[in-house]
Amino acid sequence: MAPNPKPPARSREAQPTDTTECCLLGPQHLQDVLDHVSALGLGHPAIGREALSQRWRQAAAIYERLAVSEAGAADGAEILPLPKAMAGHLARLVELPGVRHTFDTVPVAFGMVELDKLVISQYSMTQAVVDRIIADHPLPLSPRRLAELCLPLKPPSARFRLAEQSGHAFSFVADAHDMRFLDAQVLDPVDVRQEGVMGHPQAVVALSVGFSANLLNGVRYNGRVAINNGHHRALALRRMGFTHAPCLIQPCASMDDLGQAATRELCDNHELYFHAPRPPLLRDFDHPKLTLTLKAPRLQRVVTLRVEVERRLMAL
Repeated sequence: MAPNPKPPARSREAQPTDTTECCLLGPQHLQDVLDHVSALGLGHPAIGREALSQRWRQAAAIYERLAVSEAGAADGAEILPLPKAMAGHLARLVELPGVRHTFDTVPVAFGMVELDKLVISQYSMTQAVVDRIIADHPLPLSPRRLAELCLPLKPPSARFRLAEQSGHAFSFVADAHDMRFLDAQVLDPVDVRQEGVMGHPQAVVALSVGFSANLLNGVRYNGRVAINNGHHRALALRRMGFTHAPCLIQPCASMDDLGQAATRELCDNHELYFHAPRPPLLRDFDHPKLTLTLKAPRLQRVVTLRVEVERRLMAL
């Protein structure tokens, strides 16, 4: 659902070393908030542990009241058909091997999901990421551009490099936080271009590192839709005035389905996200009394792979 046009957001010319993190306080335990702020090196001259604890108590009290006044706020999220103009994009998307292999266990559907009823399990948003999405997608946004943003066919144009290699350990660095270990495969040596190795290789183990399909996707369970991936894009679109966004949705009929399709956080705390009267919602990030914005350093994602070799004997 497209909004009324707004002026484009700020330019990307400046690339400061610092950004801000918008932290959602109420849904988490106090210790989790303190640990998160400490781990990311967040800081603010006017905020210490005592003040942060007090802000959390205020937000937690608001959440308790919302559990009564907004009970059922996440139920029955509206899912509209994708615009016909997105049909060609969708046809190419579902044929991508990376997409097919990622979503091959639980059924898949596509639709325009209602943003204000989206359940969230990510409690911190990097403001620079949200701002960049808004700046890169000035309104009005065509269906094609909206599909490319939410259901991309290509990996992000992020810097990626091998940062360090030591023995059997390999560290990779990328600007995009979506970098991750993807898969391990056993290949025939004749199919692989190699530098000289000691001996006569009989197999090659390939460890793939890179970016996931990175689609805006969620799971539908017990009448609710929770975001698996794409929190920043969903929030950016809401701030741009959109009410719905194209999303890959996996309908889960059981906890077994949920275990296959959802993140560990959604599974481990499914009572909160799918059964509580009022779970954390995407729109909570725009509630000033539920959030705290702190200065934070810009961070890069680091993925380190370590190869462990074990030799032993086994009976024939």
